[in-house]
Amino acid sequence: MATAPATGGKERQAPPGRKLRPPLFGGAHCETSAFRKALHAHGLDISEEMLLGLGGGIGFMYVPKAPGMPPFLATRNDPFPLFTRRMAAGVGLELDIATTTDPRAAGDQLAAELDAHGLAVVYADMHYLSYLSAEHHFGGHCLVVLGADEESGWLRISDRPARPRTLAPEELAAARASRHQPFPPRHALLRASWDRAVPPTEDRIRSALTAAARAGLEPANAALGLQGLHMLAERLVATVRDSATPEAVTDTLVQAFIDLHLAGTGGDGFRSMFHAFLDEAAALLDDPRITDAIPLAAADAAAWQHLVATLLPAGTALGDLADAHRAREEHILAGTPERHVEASAVAARLPALREEAVAAVPELRQDLATALHDAVHDIIGHETRLLHLLAPAGGGQ
Repeated sequence: MATAPATGGKERQAPPGRKLRPPLFGGAHCETSAFRKALHAHGLDISEEMLLGLGGGIGFMYVPKAPGMPPFLATRNDPFPLFTRRMAAGVGLELDIATTTDPRAAGDQLAAELDAHGLAVVYADMHYLSYLSAEHHFGGHCLVVLGADEESGWLRISDRPARPRTLAPEELAAARASRHQPFPPRHALLRASWDRAVPPTEDRIRSALTAAARAGLEPANAALGLQGLHMLAERLVATVRDSATPEAVTDTLVQAFIDLHLAGTGGDGFRSMFHAFLDEAAALLDDPRITDAIPLAAADAAAWQHLVATLLPAGTALGDLADAHRAREEHILAGTPERHVEASAVAARLPALREEAVAAVPELRQDLATALHDAVHDIIGHETRLLHLLAPAGGGQ
């Protein structure tokens, strides 16, 4: 893990005439937590859950990869920048998203943003961020740069780990310049008048509810929304039951577990976060339909948690693999050097645990396929009822 050298240099200060609040660290989801940190620094306190809801909340996207590779499962309503622009509009901001293929220009943009606002919200391929120890490429990862040591140039970072991280400038530059799929970052940097953000209005909350309902009920294609969940059920069951090798079954289940549980979704495909958003919305809006939606959202979150548990069931070699991946993530997010060492030790055990899981698949696959089919269809039922209730609430009818 990268650590800053002890240079005794000074960090860049807040812009003249502005006093930034102390920075926040950690978070459930990279984008909502980065946005929350930028807003907090400039005076607006708002929860990650509210920001998720304002961005459009929950969704689903089934993204096939190359033949033989597990699919990518996205559970938020739309990727960057659609979700991000809605989130900004929800607090009255208009985003300017700077992108470039020129690393030097990207460095200049970062320096200018730090000078102007005292922090910068940027996107990077998490594979190149040493403190995350990510095995795979993902360029849609969002983090906050808090400043640079004036003598060494090392950067102070706020990300999902609970403590501040530091990066050498060249490490962040490589992560921002990555061209790997999915979602190469293209040096993306968010610009906004952060100090002009305002609490969300009733109209903006209702607009967000409409966006969530439409994403599930009126998807643009069969890989999205409720239709995408049907695709997941069909293809996941086929993979597990009879159409893939035990190695491919294991890798598919593990990747789904990571996508739904560990990849910054709040543990269950954003559903618990969306449930909390509805709690906040009900307190702000006098609408019995939103109040009635809260227990439906809780049941939906529980159904997603059941699916996560079904992917790598406890008491099996697959469950042992889940426990190891979960422990590794917890060590990384703790953010201390000691826990990072422990994360590395857990990672060293993963290949052997995978081999044990592969060996166990033939005896498990039939029952597991049936359980996964039932778990996904249970989600479809819960989510259908929830979204049909929210659709008119979004319109305010």
